Amino acid sequence: MATLNTSSLNAAPPAHWSDYDHSAHVVQFYGEDGFLLDELSRFIGTALGAGEAAVVIATREHREGLSARLNAWGLDTTKAIAQGRYITLDAAETLAKITPGGWPDAVRFAEVVGGVIARVSALSDGEPRHIAAFGEMVALLWAEGKADAAIRLEQLWNELAQTYSFSLRCAYPMSGFCREEHGELLLKVCAEHSAVIPGESYTALVNQDERLRSIAHLQQKAQALETEVAERRRVEEQLRRGQAELESVVEQRTAALRQLSSRLLSLQDSERRRIARELHDSLGQYLVALKLNVDMLKTSPECGELWSQSEELTERCIAEVRTLSYLLHPPTMDAVGIASAARWYVEGFGLRSGVKLTLDAPDDPVRLPDAIELALFRVLQEALTNVHRHSGASAANVLIRRSSEHVILEVSDNGRGMEREVLNRFREAGVGTGIGLMSMHERARELGGKVELESDGAGTAVRITIPIPPDCTPAGIR
Repeated sequence: MATLNTSSLNAAPPAHWSDYDHSAHVVQFYGEDGFLLDELSRFIGTALGAGEAAVVIATREHREGLSARLNAWGLDTTKAIAQGRYITLDAAETLAKITPGGWPDAVRFAEVVGGVIARVSALSDGEPRHIAAFGEMVALLWAEGKADAAIRLEQLWNELAQTYSFSLRCAYPMSGFCREEHGELLLKVCAEHSAVIPGESYTALVNQDERLRSIAHLQQKAQALETEVAERRRVEEQLRRGQAELESVVEQRTAALRQLSSRLLSLQDSERRRIARELHDSLGQYLVALKLNVDMLKTSPECGELWSQSEELTERCIAEVRTLSYLLHPPTMDAVGIASAARWYVEGFGLRSGVKLTLDAPDDPVRLPDAIELALFRVLQEALTNVHRHSGASAANVLIRRSSEHVILEVSDNGRGMEREVLNRFREAGVGTGIGLMSMHERARELGGKVELESDGAGTAVRITIPIPPDCTPAGIR
C-alpha cells in the first residue's frame, strides 16, 4: 500500500488522519493556494494512503494542484478513482445543482452531495469506509457576497454528518475577510465547525513560544485598530455634527433671505400705494386747481392762444398723473377686485404698447384676499411688460380662472419664445435673467403657490397658480 511522504513539507506540523475524529468538521483559512494545497494533500493523502476514501468538491485549479501533489508523493490516484475510493467534483457545477435561486436547498443537497457520500461509504470487507471530504462550495458563495447562504450550506453539511460518518474540511481565503464588519461573520463561520486551522502566518510558527508572541502581537494590532476605528468614528461624528450645523445655518440664512425678499415686496407694494395716494391727493389736486385758474384766465382775449396751450398741457399732466397712480395701485382693485383691475390694465396696456391683447376673466363679483389679488396684478404687470420688451409678439392673451381651491392667471403670447437655457434655469431654481421672473416666483411662493413657464418657437406662456384659503372660499365659486 502506498504511503504518503511528508518529509518535504515544513509549513506546519503534519495534520494526520488521526488528528480529528471521523465526524469532525474543520475550517481552514489560507492566504496562499500553496498552503491550502499542502494541508489538503496531508488530509486527503493520509486517508487514501490508509486505504480509506476521499471526496473532493473543489475548483479545477485546486483539484489539479491536489492531484499533482498526491501523485508526486507516490499515491496512485487513478487506481483510487477506479476503486471508487476517490471522487472529485467541480465546485461551481455542484453548487449550481443544489442552489436553485441562489439559496442552498436541503433536498437537493441530500440528493447530490448525500448521494455521493452514501455511495463512497459503501461497505468494504465488511467494514464501512471512513471518508475524508473537502468542500469548497462555501468559498464560492462567500466570494459572491452570499454570507448567509454559505453559513446555511455549512449547516447542511453538519446535518448530513448526523446520517453518515465523515471528516470534513472546508476552506476560505483570508482575502474574503478584509473589512471590519467581516469579523462577526468569521465568528459565525467558526461556530459551525468543530475545529479551526488559522492562516499560514500563524501555522508556520514552529513552537508554542513563537505562537504566543504572535498572539500578543495580533492582540496589539487589534487594540490599535479598535483605537483607530474609534478615533475615526469620533472624527466622522464631529464632521456630521459640523455638516448638520452648517446646513442649519444655511437653512436659517435662506429663510432669512426669503423673509427679507417677502418683506421687500411688501414694502414695495405699500410704497407704491402711498405714492399713488400722494400723486392723486396732492399733485393731482394742484393740477386740477391750475386748470381752474387757466379757465378763468381764458377770458382775457390777448392771451387766448397761450391759455389754450396751457390748458392742453395741464390736461396731459392730469392724465399722466392719473395713469401713473393707477399703475402703482389701481383703485378699481380695492373696489371691485382683480378682474376689473386686470380689464382696465389690459385695455390701457394694449393702447400704449400696440400689442393686441385679449382678456378672459370671470364677471362675478366674488373677491379674493387682498394679498392674492395684489400678487396676481403684479404678475400680470411683469408678464405683459416682458411680452412688450422681449418677446416681439404681436398678440397676447390673458386668462383668469378660479375654482374652489385655486386661482390661476395665465399670460401667453405669439412671440419668439425663450432660450432653452433660461427656461431650464427657471424650472430648476426659480430664477431667470432679470428680477421680473424672480419677483413672480417669490410672490407665488409667499402665498404657497407656484409659477410655471412654457416656451417654444411659437411663443411663451407664464402661469401662476395660488391656493385659496378655505375660510375665504364662498359657496358658489366654480
